[in-house]
Amino acid sequence: MANVSMANGFLLTILVVFAAIGGLVLLRRWLHVAELREHHDVTDPMSQVVGMMFAVLLGFMVSDAMQRFEGARATVQQEAASLADIFQLAHGLPEQKRDKFRSLCNEYANLVVSEEWPLLAHRKTSARTWRVYDELWRECTDLKAKDESESNIQQSILQSITILGDNRRLRIEALHNGLSPVLWGVLIVGGVTTILFTYFFGLQNLRMQIIMTSIVSLVICLNIFLLACYDDPFSGDVMVTPVAFEVDQKIFKIILDPKIEYDQW
Repeated sequence: MANVSMANGFLLTILVVFAAIGGLVLLRRWLHVAELREHHDVTDPMSQVVGMMFAVLLGFMVSDAMQRFEGARATVQQEAASLADIFQLAHGLPEQKRDKFRSLCNEYANLVVSEEWPLLAHRKTSARTWRVYDELWRECTDLKAKDESESNIQQSILQSITILGDNRRLRIEALHNGLSPVLWGVLIVGGVTTILFTYFFGLQNLRMQIIMTSIVSLVICLNIFLLACYDDPFSGDVMVTPVAFEVDQKIFKIILDPKIEYDQW
């Protein structure tokens, strides 16, 4: 699904509502009110069945998309938390190793925020971030503990980077978990069908029927727009932001630069 913005969604909704109104007006010129009323006994139950089935389908998809969105947010938070844990655990290592770990953690956070996050909207990742990630892994696996204290720290760092790696992979996987074009097609056909069924009620007052058709079209479009917003968690106006990594950046900056006071961030 392409990037979804509020402006595009609003414009598309207006176009669909006006198209629905135009279709209703054209149909009323073709069929007389009396002809439509003759079939109300059949039209009414059939429209209820179609509307209910479409509502269930749409509601299920929106719920699933929102769950995937919240899952992506939790994944990002866990990835950033694990990175901060590695940074803090490095405090117990010898100075050279400590500085190397902290430098890599700081670089990883900076690259994720400034370089990789904009690429996620295009379902891409940063090659430089992958290289820093790989170097961080090599530093962890090459670490040789000299005593029991360093051994405990090494085990904790390995656990943290494993969690970081797992959540990084889940974050990348979330880029490709959206609805397939087939399901989008099903939703669009279902929405159009539900709107079309509002045409087959013969209200004497055409303006009243136009208002009802407009409301049905508006509600359907808003729900599909909501689904589109949550379907891709890393693009559009509604998206998972890199706030967790930005918090890491502030923490790292404070610790690495003792001149910065805690109340300045």
